[in-house]
Amino acid sequence: MSGGIFVKRYDHPERRAAATANHAWLTSLDAAVRLPRLLASDAQHLIFERLPGHTPAVADLPRVAAALGRLHAAAHERELHAARLDQPHTTTTGLVIPDFAGPRRAALHRAAAVAGVDAAAVDALLDRPGPPAAFYKDPNVRNYLVDGEDVAVVDFDDLTLAPFGYDLAGLLVTASMTYGRLDEQTLAHCVDAYRAAVAPQRCHPADLHQFAELHHLLTLRYLGRNGYRHPWPTVRPWPDPFPPS
Repeated sequence: MSGGIFVKRYDHPERRAAATANHAWLTSLDAAVRLPRLLASDAQHLIFERLPGHTPAVADLPRVAAALGRLHAAAHERELHAARLDQPHTTTTGLVIPDFAGPRRAALHRAAAVAGVDAAAVDALLDRPGPPAAFYKDPNVRNYLVDGEDVAVVDFDDLTLAPFGYDLAGLLVTASMTYGRLDEQTLAHCVDAYRAAVAPQRCHPADLHQFAELHHLLTLRYLGRNGYRHPWPTVRPWPDPFPPS
């Protein structure tokens, strides 16, 4: 960081171009969630305004969940009501958002084999038909900034289609692995805040529990790094919906 800017470096121009397009689309949603302005770019860098704030603490999580819900609701109403989770979707800005299963199936199968989880249970979640589409944008708790009552979203490298609740599950998993087991009141407030923003029927607790296991598998390799100090099985706040085989 330098002065009033934040510079993100990319080793590959394609990754920089993808992040630029993702940022532009998320900004176009006008979802009453703060995103940093993109000030300039070159082949390997994006230069954003530097936003004030801190990584969310446990007490901040319900407000973060509400902000995430507003983003998902706006995306669905403006764009993704016509999307299918099993197909890439082209937005009105020309951005192609990848499908849900394709970008993560191989990584999940590898992680499931390490964790002793039945790959068929993973595939059943990836290939389930029918749920309305929201999106995935790395919900790591560190990709939000809290400044008083204001919540900002940062990091625009990855974007795919995803069911409602998938990113909320990721927020709860990454927060639990960072801070330890979340208390029942915090969990309830997070789920209620998100469901109020997106409409309750779009996010069911049973789905949330299962989506959390996908995030656990994808986060396993980071345990002990990047602030992830607590193994998910030791802080999981509900029974394991698909225990190891």
